[in-house]
Amino acid sequence: MRTWLVVLISLGLVASAHGQDTRTVTEPHQPPSCAVLDAHLHADHGRLSDADEQRLDTTRIQQGIDHCAPGHAVVLRTLGVNQVFLTGPLEMRSGVTLVVDANTVLVGSRNPRVYDLSPGSCGVVNKKGHGCRPLILADQASNSGVMGDGSIDGRGGAMLLGQRVTWWDLAHEAKLRDLNQSVPWIMILRHADNFTLYNITLRNSPGFHVAVNNTNGFTAWGVKIMTPKTARNTDGIDPISSQNVTITHCWIHAGDDNVAVKANGSGPMSHITVAHNHFFTGHGMSIGSETNGGVDHMLVSDLSIDGADNGIRIKSDRSRGGLVTDIRYQDVCMRDVAHPLLFSPMYTMRTGNLLPEYRDITLSDVTIQGSGRSTIDGLDEQHRLALTLDNVFAFDQQRSRWEASHAAITVGPRRGNLLPSGDDVQLTDAPGATSAHALDCTGRFPQFPSLATAPEMASAAPAVDKTLYVAADGSGDYFSIQQALDAAPADGALLQVAPGTYREILTVLKPNVTLRGAGSGPAATVVINDHSAGANGGTTHSATVNILADNFLAENITFANDFNRTHSQQTEGSQAVALLVKGDRAIFHKVRMLGNQDTLYAGSRNCNPDGASCTPARQYFSDCYIEGNVDFIFGDGKTVFDRCEIHSTPHHGGFVTAQSKHYPEEDSGYVLNECRLTGDRSETGDVYLGRPWRPYSTVIYLHTWMGAQIDPAGWREWSPGKTNSLDTAFYAEFDSSGPGGSPKARDPHTHLLTAQQAEQYAPMRFLAGADNWDPRAILAARSGDATSDSQR
Repeated sequence: MRTWLVVLISLGLVASAHGQDTRTVTEPHQPPSCAVLDAHLHADHGRLSDADEQRLDTTRIQQGIDHCAPGHAVVLRTLGVNQVFLTGPLEMRSGVTLVVDANTVLVGSRNPRVYDLSPGSCGVVNKKGHGCRPLILADQASNSGVMGDGSIDGRGGAMLLGQRVTWWDLAHEAKLRDLNQSVPWIMILRHADNFTLYNITLRNSPGFHVAVNNTNGFTAWGVKIMTPKTARNTDGIDPISSQNVTITHCWIHAGDDNVAVKANGSGPMSHITVAHNHFFTGHGMSIGSETNGGVDHMLVSDLSIDGADNGIRIKSDRSRGGLVTDIRYQDVCMRDVAHPLLFSPMYTMRTGNLLPEYRDITLSDVTIQGSGRSTIDGLDEQHRLALTLDNVFAFDQQRSRWEASHAAITVGPRRGNLLPSGDDVQLTDAPGATSAHALDCTGRFPQFPSLATAPEMASAAPAVDKTLYVAADGSGDYFSIQQALDAAPADGALLQVAPGTYREILTVLKPNVTLRGAGSGPAATVVINDHSAGANGGTTHSATVNILADNFLAENITFANDFNRTHSQQTEGSQAVALLVKGDRAIFHKVRMLGNQDTLYAGSRNCNPDGASCTPARQYFSDCYIEGNVDFIFGDGKTVFDRCEIHSTPHHGGFVTAQSKHYPEEDSGYVLNECRLTGDRSETGDVYLGRPWRPYSTVIYLHTWMGAQIDPAGWREWSPGKTNSLDTAFYAEFDSSGPGGSPKARDPHTHLLTAQQAEQYAPMRFLAGADNWDPRAILAARSGDATSDSQR
């Protein structure tokens, strides 16, 4: 059987030598031993005793490696019931192989101090990260390797000594706080030419399993990697700026990229073969995100991907992009993969002039079973994705989603059924293209091997985290908020958004979505775009954020429309909405809304054009900041603004509200409670509390401080001399204060409420409805604050 495998690899090299490892790779063999070390420790149900956790084998293993003659191996073996070697960081030497024999396990210490690069640098979460030495380092160690039928276990899910967290808990904490975890990786190679991994099982790495840097000649043959899907940043094998790499006959089950090929500024990545492998959970067969060194001449063949988040992926961005070319994927079977094909030059929203360009990418004999979402994008018209699809079949396309842009796609010569279309996509048949039959994937999805000779230490897999993490720098699950919204379950999700600027349009169509900025304040996380009424088909089509579903909650985030950054504000066409909300029971807490004309649309749903009927929609804004100048809070919602700052931006006069209640019985209106109306009168001119966009406009100010920019009259007709809507509108105040709080000078249509009359507009009473909705209680419950005066 092994001879057959060697011939198969050799044949592959001859057939496509231009696109893969230039070496003739055959199955490795174990060298003769220079030293055989016996295990001294026993793990009962995968656990060492407290005393044994202090008995490190690091020194005797390292001495064995240091004194071993090149071309030989240090063998770690079981002795009786003792099967464990406990170690801190080890360093390989040129020509020396470390063998972990069958039924033996090399175990990483749970003491962060033994991995410190500097005092206290490992086992922490901070901005810097990368404070740990790896378990095994091969630096300038050529012709060395790690082999054996046993296992190496990083114990990522075991409690650290003296602490109540695991390595994987640190990774999760870093994700929550938008920081970096310092945890050891199992293996790092640097300038370790002709390094070999053979048959070894790698388990539960705290971080990456294997990183290969600046190495000419690396072989991974028969390697098994088993780590839970939920373990963050646990890449399988990552070759980086190296040449002549072969990964073959491997089984990889990971929590991040199964394989990720990268090229950073230290050099190109070229001549790679990934053949005869099986991938399970993980992020698939990836290139990137660092491609600025250039990636070329790669062949991926005979690959199964079963149940992964991604299948075939090329990812980069403007801060670290480069040329990816001469890449061939052939004989690939995918099943139940969430994103079967993902070619993205905008993996993050980082900016820069290192532009990604993907050329001469070929998929041949690729079959996709199950539904999923695929993205096939080039950067722009000058940097199109050049892709050939030869006998590519995607089943269940009806339930799948396909997106493509800036791509030049050639189909054939064997025409499959995958024919992507999209913005600026050129689709061309290859000369003489003919119909084909899908690659038969029957029997191509085996179970992961039993690993009977590779012991496992006790380790708890991280719980499934239903939170969707978004980070513009690519460190989260998604770099785009809308991408996360699209991936969210139909019944909603929590999206935690890392600090950064997200220039995109958001549309929330699913109920029960929470959007939470993870920064120190709302200004740290900004969602922004620059659509306008004039350019995008009307005011309600200009919104940066569109909330169309019920039970939405946003907090600690900014929604902005910066149309006026590049366009002067005109009488017509300059309406530019930052937030449009039509969903019922929507809550906005500590949210900034930035714009000028028509910043915030707080409205209802299903209104007939004549306003004959509407479905009420209730919204609650607490401790928010809203800025604009003309009608910048408008719509027909039933809305409360509680303790918000409403700021008027420079303009020659303006209007805070333009509420649009259509008819007397319509259940809508705005209540502003304990707010502050701010602005510099010398810049804003006279600002009115509101004007009636529709005849029965309803706005009530309670306990609100008003700056000097507020015109003493308070309210103004929509179009003086042409409309008479003040006669039917309901505009009221109670306990207004500040330079602009001038009840005696108000327009005579103003209702100056008594304390008893004002009670009916108390925020929670006003919003309660038939379901007794209490947004203050909801906020208090999620923050752990049990005190809430729901009628205040």
